[in-house]
Amino acid sequence: MPPPIIEVNQLGKDFRAGRALVHALADVSFTVAEGQCVPLVGPSGCGKSTLLQILAGLIGPTCGEARIDGKRVSAPMPDKIGMVFQDPTLLPWKTALANVEFPLDLRGVARAARRERCSALIELVGLRDFAEHYPHELSGGMRQRVAIARGLAQDP
Repeated sequence: MPPPIIEVNQLGKDFRAGRALVHALADVSFTVAEGQCVPLVGPSGCGKSTLLQILAGLIGPTCGEARIDGKRVSAPMPDKIGMVFQDPTLLPWKTALANVEFPLDLRGVARAARRERCSALIELVGLRDFAEHYPHELSGGMRQRVAIARGLAQDP
């Protein structure tokens, strides 16, 4: 069996809410092999988003560790993990295509290369005819598909 792509070992995360201590995650352990699909299912507030934020390197755990390809997650790894947030968080002054291109622009990818890659992703999510539309001109589902394409742009 190949080594796991994702390893989570005794992960825990606590938050302060005023004077109260909230245990968002406690003693979570699992592995994910390459090509395996693992759904996270649970009631609202059980820590699903917290776990994903730790795996994406956006927040750190209180205890335990998470590893991606054997490397401990301590910061974002855009070459390994693409994050699509619950809210699309698109830049309102950029078109759909420019929003998808944005992470590649930040990394200094040449305009022609990023345009080619991101146009293909816009096509993949079914928005070819809306590539030059601004977020306020798109439906909620369309905005979320732009966010998905943006998450895939760096080829995580």
